[in-house]
Amino acid sequence: MRDIGKRMNKYILGSEQVFYDFVNSISKKDKIGIVTHTDTDGLVSGILLQKILESKELKVNFIEFLNYGADVLKEFSERNNYDFLFICDWNADQFHYGLDLLRKKGKVLIIDHHPLDEGLEDRSGIIKTESNYCSAHTLFDLAKNGEYFDTKYLEWLVCAAIIMDYTWDKNPDNFYFIQSIYPEVKKDNSIWESKPGKIGKAIANALIYYSPDIKRVYDLVLKEDISSLDEADKIIREEIAVWIEKFKKEAENYPKKNLYFYYANPKYEITSTLASIVSGVYFNNSSIIFLSDKKDKKNHLKIDARNQTGNIDLGKILKKCILGFEDSSAGGHVRASGGDFPKKYMKEFKKRLLENL
Repeated sequence: MRDIGKRMNKYILGSEQVFYDFVNSISKKDKIGIVTHTDTDGLVSGILLQKILESKELKVNFIEFLNYGADVLKEFSERNNYDFLFICDWNADQFHYGLDLLRKKGKVLIIDHHPLDEGLEDRSGIIKTESNYCSAHTLFDLAKNGEYFDTKYLEWLVCAAIIMDYTWDKNPDNFYFIQSIYPEVKKDNSIWESKPGKIGKAIANALIYYSPDIKRVYDLVLKEDISSLDEADKIIREEIAVWIEKFKKEAENYPKKNLYFYYANPKYEITSTLASIVSGVYFNNSSIIFLSDKKDKKNHLKIDARNQTGNIDLGKILKKCILGFEDSSAGGHVRASGGDFPKKYMKEFKKRLLENL
């Protein structure tokens, strides 16, 4: 039987039943699409959702991996048609106009763990969980509690997603879940060298190396062919090591604000990973703000922000920093947030950042 109440306390909006009802309303003739994020949590979420739908003999017609951004949903809606669309690990509620466009084309269900946009009026078709309950973990529990398939053979993959989304140390339940499968894992930085930690890093690094061909990595993980990611993993690990040292030497330090500010452009899109590692391992009492040129958007900067203390809400601070900037977006979790804005506002962004921290 479904244990629908098992994790109800972790739902901010929606419920397991909302998911089950949505899936049950799909017929075999319907065109189904999946949108998910470009990180490990997003990739694993997509795999779990595909497995759930296939267990109901429903065909996934397409899956797209999207980075967050102001016009991303609008552009997606212009090139895709569907009857049912799932959006995983993607804060579509932050982009009202884009979400409205998607809802006009078909039925939409969002499964996400980013903070809910309080300004959103139509909150139907949205499942929001606490930030420390990542989307892959949510979909794993939905699959298990809904008895869609035997989830045991995918426990390793969910553990990797939990570790890479830094939710293993934010709630005891998450770590106990990992330890129930890998008893040897400890709740400290050695977790990154554990079996699920290494798998998670290999997936994350391969996503960076092969970007934008994320489907290539998705298909390999779907086949459980993790060894094929080894070469890409090695290249990105070496690149990250170089840039960690560069960050330590070159980042601007503002001690009174507990801030390290860095603008740089690595060859690979490793800034999000760099911000996480630098924040989690080297400067865990400080805010890390990493700016880099967006490769897919001319004259725009990408923001990667981290602060592991939980004492400040980075998502809210970044929103204040870009308020009034044209063609901009920002938000995310308390400890990990991001966004983008036109490069011409860089000086003003930095000024507001120092004022708001």
